[in-house]
Amino acid sequence: MKLILLAVLALAASADTPSELMDTPRFSIEGQVSLGHGMVPPENWKAKSKVLLDYGKHIGFIRDDGYFVVEGVPSGSYILEVTNVNYIFEPIRVDVNSKGKVRARKLNVLQPNAVATLPYPLRLQARQPTKYFRQREQWRATDVLMNPMVIMLGVAFILMVVTPKLAANDPELKKELEQTMQVPKVDMPDVADVLANMFGGGQKKAIKGKPSKKQR
Repeated sequence: MKLILLAVLALAASADTPSELMDTPRFSIEGQVSLGHGMVPPENWKAKSKVLLDYGKHIGFIRDDGYFVVEGVPSGSYILEVTNVNYIFEPIRVDVNSKGKVRARKLNVLQPNAVATLPYPLRLQARQPTKYFRQREQWRATDVLMNPMVIMLGVAFILMVVTPKLAANDPELKKELEQTMQVPKVDMPDVADVLANMFGGGQKKAIKGKPSKKQR
């Protein structure tokens, strides 16, 4: 009897679920996709592109004229992005209210409070072509000149060669350089004394003389 009751409840729940989904209002998001200025469009790039909401929860396709429509979207906030093998599009945030009004803004992960609204219907443009290979770096003379070792050698050369020649013509500058080059001598403690104080327990006490013999 219990099994029959559970089966009836399961059938009733499964029958109510589609009706609830049908009662939820659905809307559509539309816009246009294009490439940036100076980009050479490859063959059938629109047919190979997709418009994704929340990473594939809802999918839209691009027509030959560049327009797209994503249908069956309930109210809420979504991340819309265009996927293409050859080009990179910036993702945007799309908010759909309960009346079907769509608001779009740039997706700023670092500053969520910074709102930059976008016009609707959407106008999405490719940012740059996709680069799968890093360009080989070429040798440049500036890389050698900006090397820290080269800079240190240059400074040492100036101090050793150029500065004495300039100081020879200026007696006051020569005198100042001589004073700055003189390192004051600092009295450093002897290492042997330091070790003796550490391990010998301080200065050794003076040895007392032997007591004199008592007089008989």
